[in-house]
Amino acid sequence: MVNVKVRYRGVGKDILEASPRYSEWVKEFSGGSGHVKARVERDEKTLSTIEMGKLMRINPNATERERKLYFVRRIGELARSSRAFRNYMESCTHCGFCIDKCQMWLATRDPNNSPVGRADLVRNIYRRMRRLTYGLIDKLSDEKELESIIDSVDLDKIWTYYYQCTECRRCAYFCPFGIDQAEVTRSIRQIFVEMGMMPPFIAKTMECVYKTGNNMCITRDAALNVIDFVVNEISEQTGKRMEGVVDKDKADVLYIPSSTDFFTNIGTLKGAIAIMTELGLNWTMDSQSLEVGNFGLFEDEYHLRRFGDNIVNAALRRKAKVVVFGECGHGWRAFKNYVVPRLAEHGIEGISITQLTAWAIRKGKLRFSKKVDAVVTYHDPCNLARAGDLVEEPRLILKSTVKEFREREHNRERTLCCGAGGGLLLDELMPLRVWAGWPSVYDAYRTGAQYMVAPCSIDKAQFPVVIEYHKVPLKFRGVSDFVYAALYGVDIDAV
Repeated sequence: MVNVKVRYRGVGKDILEASPRYSEWVKEFSGGSGHVKARVERDEKTLSTIEMGKLMRINPNATERERKLYFVRRIGELARSSRAFRNYMESCTHCGFCIDKCQMWLATRDPNNSPVGRADLVRNIYRRMRRLTYGLIDKLSDEKELESIIDSVDLDKIWTYYYQCTECRRCAYFCPFGIDQAEVTRSIRQIFVEMGMMPPFIAKTMECVYKTGNNMCITRDAALNVIDFVVNEISEQTGKRMEGVVDKDKADVLYIPSSTDFFTNIGTLKGAIAIMTELGLNWTMDSQSLEVGNFGLFEDEYHLRRFGDNIVNAALRRKAKVVVFGECGHGWRAFKNYVVPRLAEHGIEGISITQLTAWAIRKGKLRFSKKVDAVVTYHDPCNLARAGDLVEEPRLILKSTVKEFREREHNRERTLCCGAGGGLLLDELMPLRVWAGWPSVYDAYRTGAQYMVAPCSIDKAQFPVVIEYHKVPLKFRGVSDFVYAALYGVDIDAV
């Protein structure tokens, strides 16, 4: 049973008790969430492909004590080198204001699975390391204290709870001191990467990027086959002949899709093709860069930059003037903060598909056949609302394309996370995922909307699972799906 009640406005029940599956939550999480663990990738071929050997700073055969010592020393290095890390470690007053703002705590009620609890797993090491004089005053005392610190480190516990953080930054928005647990999580995961540790889902996804340039291991031939199918279906639905262009030698616009748009999110791909066509753009996709996602954001700086450079190189190959970024939350944060400045070095602009579409609507360049007869609510992806400055454009698009738009209680910068960001789309974390996504799904359900909408690939993978688990009468779609439906008067469920 939940001891601390969390209620939404006008609701008497705790949000967990509002689910028809609440009895299953009691069985799973009444004792906390420490039993739900991400696995560690052991496949040497995969680790070699993603260059883990280049990033490791400890012998793969190191003893447990040596691993703990490395971890402790790296916390000491962060304390000396990172002003932000020091601030996050030292500023916390344990006011607890962040706790019920975290969807992972809302989902589990585990103190360790909260921003302050998670940080304290590392903060305790940090504070003890700060007491060391590094031999300047009392070398013997330092050695004894260091041994005591090493003995106290629980790497398994730290790994467990740092892979229950979605890096959504909601805690930072509400914290009076702006302590950003997402950045602490990224720092700790960087250390785990240096120790050769990464979850299989993330490692295998990165392996696909190394091999094919996208997260889903889509080959050029496979991409062309999907595009042929999509443009034929567009022709059947609209009577218009369109072209899904790939690898054009010279194009003004390079469009970067999500690789999932070639599998489960076909409607989003249709919308992008339609937008490019209706605007009369000279555009193309690049078969070596069919990916907006950047899992390096979740793990380490090297992979973030490497995958970001895939897009830069694709833009140079296609001699593009503008790169249009498809529907993705976390990928947009990496794109906006790393790729766009890199593109600017070459005189190339970078914008989002939602920015392009909103601009076209304002200028009257996209004219809609018929508004979609649906009631929709918008879920702000965390990395768009709290790290990407993309808040109003999707709302303008939806208000222009659907008959009724309803705002949620938790919107814009206050948005609730999907519960699977930060690389947590792991099968082994499914018991956690279905509850971590519930606060947001319940928030959407309370609006009475028929459709929950977001321009994010991870949302599109996570929310349908959560909706189905809790038996909520909601459907989930992307933003560009509604643009396509409204442009041609197509039934949204047929998109």
